[in-house]
Amino acid sequence: MNAPEAWRHLEPKIEAVGQRIRQLEWDSSRRNNFVPYTADGNTPYVMLDGERLLMMSGYGYIGLNGDTRVVAAAKAAIDEYGTGTPGVRALAGTIPLHEELEEEVAHFLGRESALVFSSGYAGNVGTIGALCGPGDTIFLDKLDHASIVDGAQLTGATLTRFRHNDPGHLDRRLAAAEPGGTRLVIVDSVYSMDGDIAPLPELREVCDRHGALLMVDEAHALGVIGATGRGIEEHFEYKVRADIKVGTLSKAVPANGGWIVGSKPFMDYVKRFARPFLFSAALAPAQVGAALESLRILDREPERVTYAQRESARFRDIVKQAGFNTADSETAVVPLIVGSDQNAWDYASALRKAGVIGLPVISPAVPPGLARLRIAITAAHSRADIDFAIDAFVSAARQTGLLS
Repeated sequence: MNAPEAWRHLEPKIEAVGQRIRQLEWDSSRRNNFVPYTADGNTPYVMLDGERLLMMSGYGYIGLNGDTRVVAAAKAAIDEYGTGTPGVRALAGTIPLHEELEEEVAHFLGRESALVFSSGYAGNVGTIGALCGPGDTIFLDKLDHASIVDGAQLTGATLTRFRHNDPGHLDRRLAAAEPGGTRLVIVDSVYSMDGDIAPLPELREVCDRHGALLMVDEAHALGVIGATGRGIEEHFEYKVRADIKVGTLSKAVPANGGWIVGSKPFMDYVKRFARPFLFSAALAPAQVGAALESLRILDREPERVTYAQRESARFRDIVKQAGFNTADSETAVVPLIVGSDQNAWDYASALRKAGVIGLPVISPAVPPGLARLRIAITAAHSRADIDFAIDAFVSAARQTGLLS
């Protein structure tokens, strides 16, 4: 039977994706995406096909995934509230633990109030949608996360891009924009594929000059930058503030969920106009419990942040001296840029044979010709782990012809 006409239009796209996967993953040893790793306790190692491998591309920046205190908090939340919530937050879905987590997020980040979403993606889409609509203008850094771009596009507002980390170009974009409506500038605090930091003081100055709001996404900044892991404002010694701060509970914090912080009136507004918050199921109790305990541990143990910052700087220095291109990374996120998508896949596959997982990021997630392994240094990695990984990175790069 012939496929319906609608499917015939999709078949070439589906086949193109399948062909691309087959070109990269012609053997099981070359499978580098959607791999079901099994965590090896509270360590940076994973189990795969009976092998114990060092994970160097995970998000757990402060080393709490599998921490017994966090696990116990998640179990306690299940014991008290069950495995799910009976509705959305506006109706039957709110539990006391949600409000306790929101108080902790607000306290940790120095704001009056907070709101917790079911994911960081939903947090960005919902917040941007609550802020802007037709007649408004949104200005996005060229490398902003997909959730920011999608959220901006869905609003119906005018969308303008500016060059990455270029306040001067933003200044010209704002000056050339049509007057009227809300003007919202959105940047990542730490860029997830490059590991560089937004120039907050200069961006703040430009936004103030043009009467624009400044929103920062702290997904890869919480637990990563600032003396105690409180993000970009602490990184710049609280000399300037963002108008709107959002982030996740799934990067440094080993749970799920997104957050936004601000004044209580602003949070009351967002919870009623952010559609992904209003119409999505509430965050599950186990995730709330894990996130709450993780934030409390981070508050008590800032040395986790200091260690990861120190070791990531050491890692960057060594791999750069070895000849790797790490772009403008200055955080725990360190790209090893290798050029073509094929190079990245070959390199990741060779690295796995050396006992280390370094995962490839290819186009369209990054521009063509800038494929890379996205490496993350965490508080769970010992110096010995990092040194072992460095040796593997260098030897696999030589084996695949990426280093001489």
